[in-house]
Amino acid sequence: MKKTIALVLSLLLAAGGTVSCRKEKENDLLTLKYNYDLSEYIDLAPYKGLPAEGYEIIVTDEAVQQQILASRATYSRLTDVERGAEWGDTLYIDYTGTVAGVPEDEGHLSEEDVELTLGVGSMFDAFEEALLGVMPESSVSLDLTFPDPYYTSPEFAGLDVHFDVQVHEVCEQELPEYSDDFVRAYLGYDSCADYEKAVRESLTRYYTDNYYHFVADQVWNSVLDNTVVKKYPEEEMDTLYNGRLEFDKAYCEITGLNWDAYLNLYYQVTEDEYLTLAREEAEGRIKEEMICFAIARQENISLSEEEYQEMAADYARNEGYASVEALEAVYAKDDIRETLMEDKVVRRVVDLADVTITD
Repeated sequence: MKKTIALVLSLLLAAGGTVSCRKEKENDLLTLKYNYDLSEYIDLAPYKGLPAEGYEIIVTDEAVQQQILASRATYSRLTDVERGAEWGDTLYIDYTGTVAGVPEDEGHLSEEDVELTLGVGSMFDAFEEALLGVMPESSVSLDLTFPDPYYTSPEFAGLDVHFDVQVHEVCEQELPEYSDDFVRAYLGYDSCADYEKAVRESLTRYYTDNYYHFVADQVWNSVLDNTVVKKYPEEEMDTLYNGRLEFDKAYCEITGLNWDAYLNLYYQVTEDEYLTLAREEAEGRIKEEMICFAIARQENISLSEEEYQEMAADYARNEGYASVEALEAVYAKDDIRETLMEDKVVRRVVDLADVTITD
């Protein structure tokens, strides 16, 4: 389950320009959509006590020190060196990677102009360790294995991967001294102790979010796969399906292309294939919506205005929006509320799961 608020909001936006302009309603969220007996449309799969593997959330001192190092590195000065890379050096690299056993379109990794500080942990440990000793203006080939678990990309956990890396520069960092004066001047905290407390709390939130995604990948897919759709509600299907077509037709007109050329350029499909994909996308989205609303009613899940403001503020901040108001300038408030409620539903299913803690 890789559903994130950004993905859901993009689907809602893609459903048609009219969606984002929909008049917002003041009544309870659960009455906005699917305010009828959903048992006529789905046989909801069991969602309580689903088996899953989990792990203990631990913020280590090493992780805190890595974040401190990253903060110091932000304000460091870099000097090119003509020697092999060492821990703490900043490398400027390009890389391509191929993950074994994964289809090419999913397992091809590529990035250019990457600024990588060895020891900060922005790449997995084996990758950074393999770059120790590399010289500037050199190329290296690495045969590695992703860690397991691998929370950054769980789908690659434990898989072998081949990287070709082009090292452009190796730079030595002159780090500022870590002191109360430094954190006051640059990080906005009164002391090192205050900053380290904030780092630990931030990492705890980050690890907790990763934990929920890790478990949700297991249990939410089970609910989706085992819920049977008896029929699709016509009104919702027409709204989503036709909205998608209207969106693409409008965008096609903006590009100045004819319809066939537009489909070939942006989707690499024929019109018949596009219509099939659009309907399948609408069916998948409606199925997930019906499951979410059905569970929300059974579990009495709602979203208060206070919860909305808190959750929307977190999302806005994480995605680079200045405020909730800035987020609402892009997406309709009802759409944001619906997506946040769906996130609460998934988290409830995770909370109800029968999780076995592993190392």
